[in-house]
Amino acid sequence: MAKFEAFGSREDLYDAAASILVGALTTAVATHGKAGFAATGGTTPAPVYDRMAGMTAPWDKITVTLTDERFVPPSDPGSNEGLVRRHLLVGEAAKAEFAPLFFEGVTHEESALKAEEGVNAAAPFGVVLLGVGADGHFASLFPGNPVLARGLDPHTERSVLAVPPGDPAPDIQRLSLTLAALTRTDLIVLLVTGAAKKALLEGDFDPALPVAAILKQDRAKVRILWAE
Repeated sequence: MAKFEAFGSREDLYDAAASILVGALTTAVATHGKAGFAATGGTTPAPVYDRMAGMTAPWDKITVTLTDERFVPPSDPGSNEGLVRRHLLVGEAAKAEFAPLFFEGVTHEESALKAEEGVNAAAPFGVVLLGVGADGHFASLFPGNPVLARGLDPHTERSVLAVPPGDPAPDIQRLSLTLAALTRTDLIVLLVTGAAKKALLEGDFDPALPVAAILKQDRAKVRILWAE
């Protein structure tokens, strides 16, 4: 079962998350000679990435990829690749490899298929970082989306899916790692802020929510790191 860990401030949360992530990656490199890191997008993790970039780690043996991505180039303000390149892949951490999900000049589906090679090479991951939406989505696996069932299928051979826009979300085409790919790791860290998401994840969570698949699986240990 997931371990819920509350922090007194967001600064403490970011410090702890950075330390846990770098620790897991360092251990994975020591054990396997290399490590993958599946990084999430959004505003919450940017301060965590800033901290990680300044920490000592075997960055030259780490491959960073993304849990999900908007189907936009890295120059777009909404690009998770752009976020990770600005906040994490700087300084010493710039020595890490990067495996993108978005590819220029190909279709949405072709980009997903093309991304699988890099994602599969990065796996098994040393650690996976995920956020959770107020609607219970994780990565880009949204309630009611046409590809949700495929994304949550623990036996799918796909590691990356092309996610179409849906009602109510997402608003644009996205790319997402599947549950099967995300659980190819020893540790999944859920980074969560605010009372609404705490209520969503604590106690008797709704088994119909996509994130329930993360909380119920037993392939990877889950730590929920939370601050108001």
